[in-house]
Amino acid sequence: MVVLTPVAEFFTYLSFSVLVGHVVLQFVPEKSKPGVFIPKPVLLLSCLGIIFFTFIPVLQVILYFEGSLALGPAALSFLTEFQVGKAWIFIGFMATFLYLTIYVQGSKYMLSFWLLLMILAIGYASHISSLSFWYGLINHSIHFAVAVIWVGILLNVGWFSSNSNNWERFLKWFTPFAVVSVVMIIISGLLVMFLIVEPDEYLKAWVLPYGQMLLLKHISIIPVIVFACINGILAKKVKDSSYDPLPWIKAETILLMFVFFFTGVMGTLSPPHEVDLTVRTEGSAKWVELLLNKEVTSPFQAGLSPSILSFMFLLISIIILLFMIISHRRKLPLLAVVLGCCLIIALYMAFMLAFNIVG
Repeated sequence: MVVLTPVAEFFTYLSFSVLVGHVVLQFVPEKSKPGVFIPKPVLLLSCLGIIFFTFIPVLQVILYFEGSLALGPAALSFLTEFQVGKAWIFIGFMATFLYLTIYVQGSKYMLSFWLLLMILAIGYASHISSLSFWYGLINHSIHFAVAVIWVGILLNVGWFSSNSNNWERFLKWFTPFAVVSVVMIIISGLLVMFLIVEPDEYLKAWVLPYGQMLLLKHISIIPVIVFACINGILAKKVKDSSYDPLPWIKAETILLMFVFFFTGVMGTLSPPHEVDLTVRTEGSAKWVELLLNKEVTSPFQAGLSPSILSFMFLLISIIILLFMIISHRRKLPLLAVVLGCCLIIALYMAFMLAFNIVG
């Protein structure tokens, strides 16, 4: 169950993205987007996927309480008394209505309505809303909504386009939209993060599994932004008529899946509201102790002290980034994806080799 939960979180984001991207593109004129056709079974399975995958974290908590209560009473108590349980019931009903609306080819406005309510339910069920209800509900909902809209459009265009017609017209509106989306995701993400991890404890949180996933999530956004620049800026300058932009959109979505994965894993870990206390009660991440070659004990202070090795990995990161741009000139999208993964690893090593604790 511990392994299934982050996988379920990942597929929840993916299912939402497919559906939201499909609905948003229905509001875009045909002349301003490539020819996109997503089979109805994919949309219907995405609806069912949301119901199933959002239930996995709920089931994990129910099984946790099963020791003190029988399974039936434990399930009833959790589903009717806890925010996450009530949110799942609500999402289940909305996803069913969404399924039926898609099945009968209903209005795009009704599809938008059901999805909006489901996104608000995700915000309602978030950990941050349990700390500060309205602050958490609004910020998490915005963060989630903007992310799945941006990624959803890319998924639909990259994987379900029959051609790259109207590409220049598509980029004309999508490029500024993507820029605004990234800015909104960063701002709302920071607002969410700072309620869970104090700004002055961000580095200290790296000793914990949650902090490690947070660091990897932030690092994995960098190659995504590189791809966004390639697809939004460099692609416009290509004059070769044989150039096909769709493989590059697919490549960008593959790297975005890493962001989803790290976010999904974060959802299964204990948030470090007080890092020293969390280290005392739960311990630090073992691989961090291996990298630091020391045991992490509380209390402690953390900081960055660049070393020759960390500078070397930073230099390697810059070289990889340049090769990603060169791979675009050479029309090698698969190589660019591999380089993007290498960039994540190199940046991670650069930060971790510069990371040190005192205590």
